[in-house]
Amino acid sequence: MTTNATDWTTEDVRGWGMAVGGRSRLLRPTTVEGIQTALAQVRERRGTVALRGSGCSYGDAAICTGGHVLDLSAMNRILSFDPATGIARVEPGVTIRDLWRHAIGYGFWPAVVPGTMRVSVGGACAMNIHGKNNWCAGPFGEWVRSFRLLTPRGELLHCSRDVNPHLFHGAISGFGMLGCFTEVELQLKRVHSGRLKVWAIDARDLAHQMEQMESLLDDSDYLVSWVDLHAKGTGLGRGVIHRACQYEPGEDPQGLRHLDPCLQDVPDRMFGLVPKGWLWPGMWLATHGGFVPFVNALKYHASGSEVRNSPYPQTHGAFHFLLDYVPRWQWMTKPGGLVQFQPFLPKDTAEVTLRRIVEMCHRAGIVPYLGVLKRHRPDPFLMTHAVDGWSMAMDFAVSSRTSGRERLWNHCRDMAEVVLDAGGRFYYAKDAMLLASSFPRIHGAEAVSRFRALKGRCDPDGMLQTDLSRRMGVTG
Repeated sequence: MTTNATDWTTEDVRGWGMAVGGRSRLLRPTTVEGIQTALAQVRERRGTVALRGSGCSYGDAAICTGGHVLDLSAMNRILSFDPATGIARVEPGVTIRDLWRHAIGYGFWPAVVPGTMRVSVGGACAMNIHGKNNWCAGPFGEWVRSFRLLTPRGELLHCSRDVNPHLFHGAISGFGMLGCFTEVELQLKRVHSGRLKVWAIDARDLAHQMEQMESLLDDSDYLVSWVDLHAKGTGLGRGVIHRACQYEPGEDPQGLRHLDPCLQDVPDRMFGLVPKGWLWPGMWLATHGGFVPFVNALKYHASGSEVRNSPYPQTHGAFHFLLDYVPRWQWMTKPGGLVQFQPFLPKDTAEVTLRRIVEMCHRAGIVPYLGVLKRHRPDPFLMTHAVDGWSMAMDFAVSSRTSGRERLWNHCRDMAEVVLDAGGRFYYAKDAMLLASSFPRIHGAEAVSRFRALKGRCDPDGMLQTDLSRRMGVTG
């Protein structure tokens, strides 16, 4: 199949959070040849193009306002899977859901998954996504064995830790700036049950959260904490930690039936009756009616029952994919949408800095409706966001008023200065407001220089661009 110029359509392309986006010419190729033809067309027009998977980046990482966008979601074939080793070879549009549904029946699960199963493998590589096990399993890229990368110059390169290693470690984490993943080979991990053993653990404040999570690192497979960011004073940073462990072989015979993919999907109804798609209007009312502090307090105090009944079994899908529990839940932030501010902080500065930025939110009267705390470790990828420390994902509803939007952006930039001064980093799959001055401060001058050299080699004309890369001054 070839791609014709007439196949391009003009569409409004937005980030998953709906707060940023713009008009672009968009194409959905289905073959490598189609991508090559599309890139040649953009090159002939001396245009710019962004690569897009499932569109799950919250901000502008997969948007090219006024330019072109290649949507790779139709390239979604699982090319091969070895049920003995758990090695999969897939096209870039294959989603995490496609992957686990194919593998779970053989006793394999993706080693690293995000909070939604809708993310594409190509996007997971480009952003080097992390999961609830980053401190022990590393990011998604740690489980990539090799890939094929198509550069804007038309080269199709094989990359692994042994072949083109610099490009391997640069394209993974390189947020789509070096080329297009056309094929990815992944190692999945063995699981012996379709369920996990889960504990809920109450935490009275931020220090208590971090102390408990640190003590559990050696005896857990997954750790994540929901944080009530509306709590103040002695309760600042309180929340509920969720710890999960894999079952050992033979430990959970009843869980073997849950290796059926149909028993892993997140339920689409509450209490078996109410479609979850009906719930976002109530969430909208809570968000816009000022009820979030009360909902969070209720959630925190109601956690006692879950704590007392721990541990309990939970399917992999139900534990990991909380963002898929309520379809279109981001609509609760309409009409302004949402943005996420997610700093990654070294362990020596994390507690003080996180406490400081939460207090900044309270003083400004701009408090996130959701907070999620995770533990991390460094990784070998060039544009890594990870540190030996902690991250706090903070979700903000965006005002539909220009003044309110500008105030939020300025507030987040003020917090970013505090984070950067503390040696912190940021995750481009979530960002929508960092400035170009942040780019070398996040990665260091040497890493930025090496990345720009790779960019010059793979994309000398600077054809691969996004609103994010322009805002961050990636090409210098």
